[in-house]
Amino acid sequence: MIEHLKRIFAGQPAAQGLLEQREPLELATAALLIELARSDFSESAAEVDAIRQLLQKRFGLAADAVDTLLVAAGRRADNAVSLHEFTHRLNRELPESEKLAIVEMLWQVSHADGHIDKHEEQLIQRIAGLLHISDRDRVRLKLKVVVADRLDD
Repeated sequence: MIEHLKRIFAGQPAAQGLLEQREPLELATAALLIELARSDFSESAAEVDAIRQLLQKRFGLAADAVDTLLVAAGRRADNAVSLHEFTHRLNRELPESEKLAIVEMLWQVSHADGHIDKHEEQLIQRIAGLLHISDRDRVRLKLKVVVADRLDD
């Protein structure tokens, strides 16, 4: 704090805040998906595969680009202090349809192993709230993913 005040009075620019970082939207989305996969304390292979496929399809990335993104997103998630670091920019810059697509991706990752853990469900609820997605839309997307999976079986 003292160093920050010294810089202000010395005319130096203040350090950029975490929420002001201009990281790619793809990185923020991937970090949220990784946080979700880790939330039930067992990052399953099915969830990791789902993340890979969703990122590749959503952003049109090649397999090696997805690998690079996942490594960067994993590091970013490891160093994150809160979900606001990821949701702040997504919420500010994306239209509602894109935010709904992210919540649907979260449900797809959560259900990739055939089970939605209570920790995963709570995290999705928090993220959806931070993205200003209604409870009705959040539940609708959950049902969409679960029903689609049952129809595929």
